[in-house]
Amino acid sequence: MKPKFLIGVGLIVASIAAVITFAIMGNSSMEVRVNDLLAKQQRGEASSDRSFKLIGLVVGDSIRYDAQSLRLEFDVVNDREHLLNHTEAPRVRVVYFGAKPDTLVHEASAIVTGRLSEDGKFYAANTPDSLLLQCPTKYDSAKEATR
Repeated sequence: MKPKFLIGVGLIVASIAAVITFAIMGNSSMEVRVNDLLAKQQRGEASSDRSFKLIGLVVGDSIRYDAQSLRLEFDVVNDREHLLNHTEAPRVRVVYFGAKPDTLVHEASAIVTGRLSEDGKFYAANTPDSLLLQCPTKYDSAKEATR
């Protein structure tokens, strides 16, 4: 085999390895529920330089949206049990900048990618998929139709 061919194959293999490595590093945020994130915060493991995927349920009466600045804030709790007693339940305040999604309602399941700041609020990243929501009632009629 010619040396030019081996060098070319080596460069292609190195390029593919680099792309895979950077893709994995870019998506390496840790998934945590609300109670887990709060526990990490108390232990000092939730620094603002670390990205997390926060999973929780939206507390409907906490939603605040400013259409001028596109600032959206809402609270998330760990699960349905905490949602029923949300006045005393541990919660995390989420801050998101962008248009308010139609599916942001009480009990919506939220996955927010971002960072916990020093002020205790969880700031969503500036990416299109940083706030994912699933409305709990949106799919109820489809479930009933299949029964």
